[in-house]
Amino acid sequence: MVEKELVSAPKLGKPGAGLPFFEWAVTNYILIPRLLKSTNKEQALDHFDKESKKIVSLSDKLSMSNLSERRLIPRLRGLEDSSRYYSVAMTLQHLIIVGHAIRQIILDLSNGSTNSTARGTEAFKPDPNVDPENILFLFEQMSQQFIQDTGAAKIDAFPEVTFPHPWFGQLNARKWLTFAAPHQNIHRHQIESIIARL
Repeated sequence: MVEKELVSAPKLGKPGAGLPFFEWAVTNYILIPRLLKSTNKEQALDHFDKESKKIVSLSDKLSMSNLSERRLIPRLRGLEDSSRYYSVAMTLQHLIIVGHAIRQIILDLSNGSTNSTARGTEAFKPDPNVDPENILFLFEQMSQQFIQDTGAAKIDAFPEVTFPHPWFGQLNARKWLTFAAPHQNIHRHQIESIIARL
């Protein structure tokens, strides 16, 4: 009987290292301004909802085992190198953590406060051993709460009050809401790439 060869985790960039400079610059100075000009509140919420539903549709077909299988994928635009070796369950947990954090930031900024604590992207990394059992339910719960609470928030009440994004600097409530759906989109592509390698 041949023993299975032990496969070690790949060597990736350090968590929190960010994006390559050129990609960051294009995103910061071209893509973000275009997105902010062309997206209103209702469109931002609808885009978030659609991306969440696509993620659920992709993930709910997977077994518990497949949800937990980590796969190394090519780096996608907008994805840190350190995030290339995830499972679908890890990606869902990351989206839950970030979704709750953005929701709270939007609610705080909509009330004129900045009570949230600034953290780098390394603080939002998932647990490699996340339990897949209820992860999809928790993701759906986060998505519904996000849409309900931010939809009711007066995001333009205090446009001068901001909170820092770890890569893109100070953003007000409207900008944070506009960012939420593209973040879902990046990780939806990540999930598709993981599934393609299962």
